[in-house]
Amino acid sequence: MSSVLSQLQNAVVQQLQRRLCLSSATVLARRAVDLDSQVEAAVQSALGLTILVLDPTPRRVESAVPGPVFLEIALTVRVIENLLANSAGAGLLVAAERVSQALHLWNWPAPGGEGVLRLAETNPWTSPSGPTRGAVALDLHFWAEGSLAVPEPR
Repeated sequence: MSSVLSQLQNAVVQQLQRRLCLSSATVLARRAVDLDSQVEAAVQSALGLTILVLDPTPRRVESAVPGPVFLEIALTVRVIENLLANSAGAGLLVAAERVSQALHLWNWPAPGGEGVLRLAETNPWTSPSGPTRGAVALDLHFWAEGSLAVPEPR
């Protein structure tokens, strides 16, 4: 059984794979055992363009009900371009714009939950510290707002 947060993360990966319209980009979730080598390999194999969906982080919960029930979840999508390997034409800014279009105001599905993913109103894109060697990157910040309940263990 996976957590509701990993289900949200997987739903974002699937949404990007369906709607991104960048055949040269590889979309990954950040749950790899050896993340650095997986990202490095993906950057190289995808002609230099990788979309990495980082782990969602709860920001606000409904305190009056059991659960927990998450009301606000922060989600970051990192766009990485290897400048030496990317020959696909679509670069960092094009990919960041397409990710923003695919996810902004998206109604995310989740078992026992509903909500809307929104691009952060202030500083929606930032530069991460320490991107992959030979690459440039942008972090795109989203807020999942709604109600996502953690189910009781069986």
